[in-house]
Amino acid sequence: MTPEIRCYEELRAVLGEGPVWDEARGRLTFVDAAEKVLFTLDPVSGASKRTELAQYPGSYAYRRSGGMVIAYRTEIALSDDGIAAARAIPTPGLDFTEQRFNDGACDRAGRFFVGTMHRKLKDPVGNLFRLDPDLTLTHLVSGLVCSNGIAFSPDDRVMYHTDTGVGRIFAYDYDIDTGAISNRRVFADFTGGKGRPDGCTIDAEGCVWTAAITGGEIVRLDPSGRRVGGIELPVARPTSVMFGGDDLKTLFVTSMQVGLTPEELAAQPQAGCLFSVRVDVPGLPEPRFAG
Repeated sequence: MTPEIRCYEELRAVLGEGPVWDEARGRLTFVDAAEKVLFTLDPVSGASKRTELAQYPGSYAYRRSGGMVIAYRTEIALSDDGIAAARAIPTPGLDFTEQRFNDGACDRAGRFFVGTMHRKLKDPVGNLFRLDPDLTLTHLVSGLVCSNGIAFSPDDRVMYHTDTGVGRIFAYDYDIDTGAISNRRVFADFTGGKGRPDGCTIDAEGCVWTAAITGGEIVRLDPSGRRVGGIELPVARPTSVMFGGDDLKTLFVTSMQVGLTPEELAAQPQAGCLFSVRVDVPGLPEPRFAG
């Protein structure tokens, strides 16, 4: 049975990214990374709003103390819901002429992980960083083309990290006590297949859901990396996924218009919109930054 896919046509982005479920307020937020916009949706009432951001966003997470930590393209800042930067966090040694910040996510200890990508999506100049609650920024991984989706297993023993540029999701052993990663291996290889992995999240059974950009679908992978499900979408370029709703069984999907020809855009009038679909296995609460 094909699940019903809902499209929120009033929430259309040029480059939709970063869906995050705010469990405390029962709302979903996501950004238009090409237009400096934060969208907010209350899925129960249907109310939505559009907020202008100070800079172009890469990713963000809510903070336990209120507000956000937000990675703009060339700066990480503590912000009040992305509107007013309260404090910029130093990023010493980072050269933003060739790279910029992209996707990020928190672990359940309140650390924020964020990566960079090559601006032209060609060269392995990207990196992965960990921002600790004391605002110390630690370099973890180099040699990435496009650092993207990050997720953690339900038992906090595995970190999943996507490099869209090479079409692979990697897995690492993860130490929740220290934030250290080790034993990198390929978790899922999309090269030669349909689409490339982009943003991702994880469900209560430990399965990774990823948006297959250019593939027109979202894919469910079990803890061994084997495909165990998928949902086709009416757009070719989904970008990220996030569980939400009271029972965490609504999977929200962002998408983008970037990279589509005029003919493709005409054939995909919902490109860039937010979508949602009900699934059987719930997600997990989205962690918040402890800094």
